[in-house]
Amino acid sequence: MRREKRLTKREKKAQTPGGGGHAHDAQHIHCVACGRHIDPDEFGASPPNAVFLRCEHGSRFPACTGCQDRGRQLLAEHDRTGRPVAAASAWH
Repeated sequence: MRREKRLTKREKKAQTPGGGGHAHDAQHIHCVACGRHIDPDEFGASPPNAVFLRCEHGSRFPACTGCQDRGRQLLAEHDRTGRPVAAASAWH
């Protein structure tokens, strides 16, 4: 008696909606200061729960409203030294 053919991991992943992997939307945003996952609609809430901070070079970095001060400190260090922003590790 022959066994039924099983799908490979790659074939299973291709059949799942969104291609498997992460279950989030295409836009993936994290606070630069604390690393918390931020949903895009948090920027347009009233009052907003998240904001975009801008460095002197014009790049935009997302931050929670509670982390704005720490985010500005990180961007000031980035502007002063020219190194990449020392962003916090992402978490959900």
